[in-house]
Amino acid sequence: MTAAPTVSVAQGQLRGRVVTNPIGITFYSFQGVPYAKPPIGALRFKDPQAPEEWQGIRDATAEGNNNPHSKVDYFGNRNYFGDEDCLFLNVYTPNLEKANLPVMIFIQGDGFKFGSGNIDLGPDYLVAKDVVIITLNYRSGVFGFLSLNIPEVPGNAGMKDIASAIKWVKSNIHNFGGNPENITIFGQGAGGAAVSYLTVSQLTKKLISKAIIQSGTAFNFWALQRNPEDTAASLAKMLGCKSADPEQILEHLRNCSAIELVKGYDDMISNDDFLGNFSPFGPVIENYFAGVEAFIYEPFSDLVRSGRIADVPVMIGTCGLEFSFEKNIDDLQVFIPEEINVTKNSKESLAIVQKLKQLYLIAHDGDSKSLDGYSHLACDRAVKTDIVKYIKYLVEVDKQPVYYYNFDYTGAFNISRKKHATLKQALNMDELGYLFRSKYQEDIVHSARDVEMRERMLRLWTNFAKTGKPTPDKEFYLSVLWSPVSRDKLNYLNISSELSLESNQDREKSEFWQDLYIKERREKMLNNINIDPTTTNGVAEQLIRANDPIVADLPKNVGVNKFVNFYESLQK
Repeated sequence: MTAAPTVSVAQGQLRGRVVTNPIGITFYSFQGVPYAKPPIGALRFKDPQAPEEWQGIRDATAEGNNNPHSKVDYFGNRNYFGDEDCLFLNVYTPNLEKANLPVMIFIQGDGFKFGSGNIDLGPDYLVAKDVVIITLNYRSGVFGFLSLNIPEVPGNAGMKDIASAIKWVKSNIHNFGGNPENITIFGQGAGGAAVSYLTVSQLTKKLISKAIIQSGTAFNFWALQRNPEDTAASLAKMLGCKSADPEQILEHLRNCSAIELVKGYDDMISNDDFLGNFSPFGPVIENYFAGVEAFIYEPFSDLVRSGRIADVPVMIGTCGLEFSFEKNIDDLQVFIPEEINVTKNSKESLAIVQKLKQLYLIAHDGDSKSLDGYSHLACDRAVKTDIVKYIKYLVEVDKQPVYYYNFDYTGAFNISRKKHATLKQALNMDELGYLFRSKYQEDIVHSARDVEMRERMLRLWTNFAKTGKPTPDKEFYLSVLWSPVSRDKLNYLNISSELSLESNQDREKSEFWQDLYIKERREKMLNNINIDPTTTNGVAEQLIRANDPIVADLPKNVGVNKFVNFYESLQK
């Protein structure tokens, strides 16, 4: 394994390179491979187009561009990076022969802000487990998620980028030693939400074999752009557009430079310590347009609960804490879900705030100013509550096993280690340090215990990709047989210094959030449906079909049509 490797794909030939990882294992690397036409000029904001062919042998030894974005450096200066010509993927494989190896496609998160699959997280250790690893760049922010509700820009360009990458992998991965019939998609944060979307989209759900969802689902409030036309109009106005017409907005935004768009996008991000973590642009529920292939045009909840999802095993979980705040949040009303429509500073709103204080702040050492309490509150509101909701829905449709985990190990390879060295719980992204070779860990002193945890994590993830079971057998590193969630028991694997199988994590808090949604939705339903005693036939069946606690104590003589129409509106 010394000569530069070459591979033929549908568009032409690629020349890669041979890489040796830190433990002395070599693998083949092909970087900067275009999977779609550059989305520049007239293609800005549009759905991805098929990649163009090239002549000769294309160099694939360097990564492609990231999506345009900005970052603030150590000195507080904002710098701009990336290029709109960013639709590239990377292939890393231990074997170029016809090895039929499992394929794992990783989708980076970054809150739908960056969409980069570049080497910040290297594949070195995963590839050593005899799997083919794919990472990819996709359009994010305004470039990937502008939606004008017109056929030319319906939205979800970034999700369609990912779908195009999966299709490219399906068609070409056999040339890299991979099995096109055994593709696992996995992602973290917004990448996890993207994975959950990919399991319901008609564009992708039949292309995948397994799904791993880490710290994010499409149910999370930040994973759906609820008023995309208003968001687009706000950005356009900030950038000098004087029209509210979507065609005029499109023309104006196409004439802006990439840096102008990034600056405008940055100005739209909330300054709030909690909400500022999330992008104003993200996936949308598309409207139907003839001749336009939608990524998703029905509510995610409808698709999941009706069983219109990929028939694949799912592994899903979170980190112990996810968030860490350095100061108190002044107004806890920011944590109240917008969708329950509680008026700010109302009696109902203040009552919810008081309950949040009892559950999260005073409960932590009796201190109403506990930063740890704020962090747990943010974690549940932004991630965990909706992960549990999603798991319960998956189990109800009874398709394939669902494996639930909680990662709470703290060690040298935690991504957050440099910034939060004394923290006793795992934060968002920390598990990635035990799956990938992170550039943030190059100078960190680690222990034998950390190496053992890395080996444990690598085996869990790659076992699942190979067999659909994270623990097919007990062995030295995996001392517990991880059983899937059942309808009666919310089993989860606690991944800490040791592995342990537990159940019903934070039950009181979970029930609070569930009851909050149910109470508000039930009140809306009762206020909007008139009782009609003359139409009783079939109502019970409709209530049972809905399979939701919201209907548990509704009268059984509600008119069928009124009930069904209003019930469906609540799900959207």
